[in-house]
Amino acid sequence: MKSHISFLFLLCVLIVSCSDQQKENTDQLPPSLEMVEEIPDRFVNRSLLNYDNKISLWYLDHELYSGYAVSYHPDSTLKEKIGILKGRKQHQAISWYANGILKQLANYHKGKLHGEKKLWLSDSSHTLVTHLNYHSGKAHGEQKQWYPTGEPYKILNLNMGKEEGMQRAFRKNGGLYANYELRNGRIFGLKKAALCYGLEDENINYEK
Repeated sequence: MKSHISFLFLLCVLIVSCSDQQKENTDQLPPSLEMVEEIPDRFVNRSLLNYDNKISLWYLDHELYSGYAVSYHPDSTLKEKIGILKGRKQHQAISWYANGILKQLANYHKGKLHGEKKLWLSDSSHTLVTHLNYHSGKAHGEQKQWYPTGEPYKILNLNMGKEEGMQRAFRKNGGLYANYELRNGRIFGLKKAALCYGLEDENINYEK
């Protein structure tokens, strides 16, 4: 009788253990990727679209637009191409200078910046001056900036829009004017200036 009870107890333990293990394995599985519709192969001049700034949606003839919004330079060369799906920016938004050189490339998901955003100058060397990373509309990961002459300006690390990890800023001569780590809300190292930056009208805005 005792051996029978012991067997039943051991069986219950094994069932519970397997159930917990199965739940643990399920929790560790990566979330399924959301399927995103393809943008229709449709091109409309941006001037013909209506943009509702309050709700960040693009319309054509009072209906949510899906396709590409495009604009042109005076010589009819392509200036801008924006992917739009159901009224929101999707995939890539690309712009070019009048000389045909790539100006900016940004990635979007459901209207929010998501992935890389890069900005170049129109000089002959096509200098990269900004390389940012976003997640769901917030700056996330390593953010890099360079002076227009190509020297490193800032290398920041952000976590959903907030500084986290090593932060560095350089003078044009390569000297550090800020070099610190932000960990658990505390600053360790040299911080002499605010490391703010931004893009105004798609142009880099340096603040020191």
